[in-house]
Order: sequence, then C-alpha cells, then structure tokens
Amino acid sequence: MRSISVKLADLEAALVNYSVSVLKSKGFQLISVPDILPREIIEDCGMDTRGPRSQVYTLEGNHPNDDLCLSGTAEMGISYYLKDKSIPASDLPLKIAAVSRCFRAETSKISEERGIYRVHQFTKVEMYGVYRPADSADGLDEFTQIQEEIYGNLGLELRVLDMPECELGAQAYRKFDVEAFMPGKRMWGEVSSASDCTDYQSRRLNLTTDEGLFPHTINGTACAVPRIIIALTETHQTRDGTIELPPCLVPYLGYDKIARSRLPKVVSCKPKEQDWRNSVEERDKITA
Repeated sequence: MRSISVKLADLEAALVNYSVSVLKSKGFQLISVPDILPREIIEDCGMDTRGPRSQVYTLEGNHPNDDLCLSGTAEMGISYYLKDKSIPASDLPLKIAAVSRCFRAETSKISEERGIYRVHQFTKVEMYGVYRPADSADGLDEFTQIQEEIYGNLGLELRVLDMPECELGAQAYRKFDVEAFMPGKRMWGEVSSASDCTDYQSRRLNLTTDEGLFPHTINGTACAVPRIIIALTETHQTRDGTIELPPCLVPYLGYDKIARSRLPKVVSCKPKEQDWRNSVEERDKITA
C-alpha cells in the first residue's frame, strides 16, 4: 500500500502535468529554465536582491566576479532567455510556460501560514507572455481566465482580487490575485497572481520587436503546488479522511481517491467574510 507521502508526491506531479497540458492547449510553448541566475536579471524583472527585506537568496561564488542568485520564479529564467532578443511582431503574442523550483527567503509568524503554506522552496508552473502594447490588457484577462479554469476544474472555491496600487510592486501596472478558500484554515489564501508589467521589464531586458518597439510582458502563476495541495486536500476531504480527487487529475494519477489519508481532519465549511476579516486583523497585529 502506498504511503500518504508517496501519494502526495504523485499529486504534485499530476498537478504539474495537468497545468502544463492546459497551457499547451492554449498555445503556450514549454521551455526549461535554470535555478541560478545573474543578479542583474532578477533586478531587471523588478525584484530587490539586496537588503534585509529581500526575498532573494544570494550565492557566494568561487570566482570574485560571480554575482549569482537563486531564482524566485520561472518568470526570471524566461526573462533571461528573452534578454537582448528581437522578436518579429508577427509572432506576437508569444506565450511561454516553464516548470521550475522557486526559492524564497521569506518567513511568517502567522498561525494560518504554518506548514507548507509559506516555504523556502517549492515547485511552480509559470505563464509568461510577450504582447503588443495595445493587446496586453486583453492578455492579462486571458491569463486570469486560464487560472480560473485550472483551479475551477480542481473544484476549488475562488475569488479574484484586482489589487490596489500599493500592492503592485515596481514592475506591475495591473495585477490580479486569485485566492482559494482553505477550509482547514478557515481563510482565503492566495494561490496565484497575474501581472501586466507593460514595458518595464522589456526595456531593462532590451527585449524589442523587429519594428523597434518595446513589447509588454505579462506573467502569471498557473500552479503553485504547495498551496494548491492545501486547498485541494482540505476541500475534497470526506468524513473518514479520504480525499476525493477531481476528475481532471485522474488521467495523470491512475486513481481517483486517497483513501483514509491520515491527514489532519477538516470540518467541511463554506467561506465567510468574517473568516477572512479575522485573519487579516491578526496579520496586521503581527506586522504593525
């Protein structure tokens, strides 16, 4: 009999393969990206790599000229691939996908974020788009619709937030966060985001079209594995601990349930606004 840890590893692989399959059906090209990148690439993408609040891991190289960091998302590796390229305008939009390990130097003291909710290393499937400037707003909507399709087919309860300016970061002109309700935590948790970076990144990467224009770049999470596993296993757990798996994952797993999973029992519940308000109040109290 397979242990729960083996079946959760199966579930991770199934989520990755399912997400990649959806993206390929939408016209995305799959590439492989490195885990180690030059610092300048990460900063070109809009991430701060220095200082006490940076989420980027810096590597100490053997050569004095080495200035390398661990990648926080495949968006950075795809940007490295596109750096200094000139793309025929007739090829736009260019849609790229990648599966990678993501490294984040982040911690949290919030009780709801224990376990695998916030970790230093995780697997993620990333979407990246290069668009004509006039088309990037529609591209952002497309990315968000793909996210809703992926998570909706997993049977998750979702809400989409149009993020305020203070939450955008340096690179994003507009960003949508997708949150899934996690019954065990009785809270909404962010499972993905999608951002229209307009020409912020393309100018820094020297990414142009053959018409001499700087295209707009869009990035979005197709599947951040740990948080999707939390939402999925908590949402689909039955009274005896069995996890009923969504039909879209069965072809990648070969089975449709994880019987008597021995995961912490979750009392089925529907999201309430009060659940989210309480967690936000606790978070604000800790970070104040």
